[in-house]
Amino acid sequence: AGEAIAAPLLLGLGLDEFSMSATSILAQRKLIKSVSKADMETLVEKALDCATSEEVVELVKSTVKM
Repeated sequence: AGEAIAAPLLLGLGLDEFSMSATSILAQRKLIKSVSKADMETLVEKALDCATSEEVVELVKSTVKM
């Protein structure tokens, strides 16, 4: 996904499984548990309106608090 905080966006897109480095698994689990499924879906709706991947990354960073 490029950015570590993309997990909520990927889950909002409906991806059930994706790989990540072993060092980021615990942090990602904490992050994923902090974002509701509804918020993930809302994030996806907003991301689909972005014109570039950089805009998507900024959207996720501004929405998801790490």
